[in-house]
Amino acid sequence: MMRSKALIFGVMLVVFAAAAADGAMMVHRVKLAATPVAANAGLAGATGFADVDVEKGKVKITVTLAAGGTLPMGSVLEGWVVDAGRKGGPGMTHASERDQKYGPAFGNAELAAASRDLPYALSTGLLRLRSGSTRTFSGSFAIANSLQPYNAVVVTLESDGNRGAYDPRPGTPVLAGEIVRK
Repeated sequence: MMRSKALIFGVMLVVFAAAAADGAMMVHRVKLAATPVAANAGLAGATGFADVDVEKGKVKITVTLAAGGTLPMGSVLEGWVVDAGRKGGPGMTHASERDQKYGPAFGNAELAAASRDLPYALSTGLLRLRSGSTRTFSGSFAIANSLQPYNAVVVTLESDGNRGAYDPRPGTPVLAGEIVRK
């Protein structure tokens, strides 16, 4: 009786450990590096990372400004997950033709080809100063969908703070990193 309980407990422990390891493998740590244009805003020394759970649709971004660094007056940081498109941007594109089995996107082959060249982005929201910090910003995002189409995390500097007329397009990218899938 005692042996069977120990065996059952051992099996449960192995299953739990395997499930925990499997769950840990789902989260990708993305190192964010300053882009060449970050220096224009005085953010060249900024660093950061993002924890991305592609399958669960969750992103947590943390950015730390260099010592003495501040955001330009009236601007905010915003996080994004992006697909780079075939013409550049952070990460590698993985545009799929499988969705177009019955015809081209937009019903127009030329427009469909051009659209695959352009990056597309999904905002993960504004990054806010951490409580008690003067230079560390963070933000969390969750969506009830996979983040499989996205291959990079980007942090942009929004100079208007998205006040007034809403503009859903990304601002100046100041940090970027590729979501590396193993």
